[in-house]
Amino acid sequence: MNRPAALEPQNRWLLCATAGLGLCLASTEYERYTALWVFGTRTPEELAFIMLALAAALALGVAVAAGSKARLSSKGWLLAVLALVQTAGLVVRAQQAFGEGASSELATASSVCLQAAGLLFVLYAEFFLEVGVRKAIRSFALALAVAGALQIACAMAPSGLALGAAFFFMPGACALLALGDRLRGTPETSSEQEDITAEREQSEGFSQAFPFWECCASIALINVLLLSLHDQAMALQDSGQASRAIQVSAGIASVASGALFFSLLNHLQEMEFVELFRTLVLPLVVVALYVSALFDDSVPALYLVPLGICYSVLLLFVWTVPRYYRPERMPFAYTCIAFFAYKLGWALGICGIMLAPAAFGSDVRTVIILLAFFALLLLAALHIVRLWRLRAHDVQRVRQQADMQASAEALFADACARVAARYGLTPRESEVLVLLARGRNARHIAESLVISDGTARTHIMHIYQKMEINSQQSLMDRVEEAARAK
Repeated sequence: MNRPAALEPQNRWLLCATAGLGLCLASTEYERYTALWVFGTRTPEELAFIMLALAAALALGVAVAAGSKARLSSKGWLLAVLALVQTAGLVVRAQQAFGEGASSELATASSVCLQAAGLLFVLYAEFFLEVGVRKAIRSFALALAVAGALQIACAMAPSGLALGAAFFFMPGACALLALGDRLRGTPETSSEQEDITAEREQSEGFSQAFPFWECCASIALINVLLLSLHDQAMALQDSGQASRAIQVSAGIASVASGALFFSLLNHLQEMEFVELFRTLVLPLVVVALYVSALFDDSVPALYLVPLGICYSVLLLFVWTVPRYYRPERMPFAYTCIAFFAYKLGWALGICGIMLAPAAFGSDVRTVIILLAFFALLLLAALHIVRLWRLRAHDVQRVRQQADMQASAEALFADACARVAARYGLTPRESEVLVLLARGRNARHIAESLVISDGTARTHIMHIYQKMEINSQQSLMDRVEEAARAK
């Protein structure tokens, strides 16, 4: 009996890595598991500690990766440290969920520790940089569906069982990444290298139309807008039915996003796929904002599903877009920067939308949302103008090439005519001369002029006799001299 293709030895590493990525995505979404606990209000100091720690960890990772030939994702000790750190943060969070108080310093430390799942996501992105973008996106789409299914399962299960299962997500993700790396061996297969080569050829045009700073700014600004919806949902949580509804909606959004990504990738080229979602993410945010205002929290699932899809699209950008800015040696650095932009938007959104209104009034929230929205519109306008200029430049370049070719053709034809006149060639011999000067042989000349091979060879012999030459190369040299003499 034949085994499924996914279980073949060459595909087992991909199956392990995809399953592990699903657990990793579930781990990064602990804070959206609202059926497990109710979070208190964050403080600016806590956000500052989180962002500083994250920036330091990412910078250290880039520095270590620059000086090492091995991937960071292949270092088992690093994966073990991330699993322990995440678990330590989750222990404190679980104690809070069961009513055991924690000092502000310990709560801040737990929030910092829970960022380990984000670092593991970056390591998974590094792991998949050595395969083609289509395979990487497929794995990401399947992993999203796995993470969404886990989120729904945790919402429906008893809280104690759900919390116990959550403790295994991060260690399982680290173990599966290590196993996938071991099963994978040397990834330098010819098909994968062909995919990466084609990807690098496409990257130049993409990076010209969509600069990396603009990509990072868009990711951060969209996350600021999403925090307004996230804050609206968090206000409804009660560790009961409302929290379960919120969590199930988020899980459904992840499953739907994974299915959508996987389906569209089968019908679109990679660049078309990325450009489509880059174009759609802002309208999705607007739809979610409008629906949330229209229903006034009466049906949160109607805007939480678009919200979850937007989060999935942002993670897709962090996962995919840095590949198109990869330098020759350090593509990992671009992934780290994109992920930091994602978290920076999260921190700015919390400060501006959740914390600032308490100190400066509710109007601040509206002002920040409008500023982020208009900044995104400005970036979109700049992108459109840049595309228009690039296309205008391409059209001008094509026209210049056509003009140069037409000028060269005219010069060539004039040179052939002057050579034919100098040596007294007949009209038919002049036609043969043009083809000979282009390097054509007797058979091609006969087919082009609809004459026999013998007639073509007779014309060639007469031309050589009149020009007093004995080779086609000599004829081509005479024509070239005539062109230079013009």
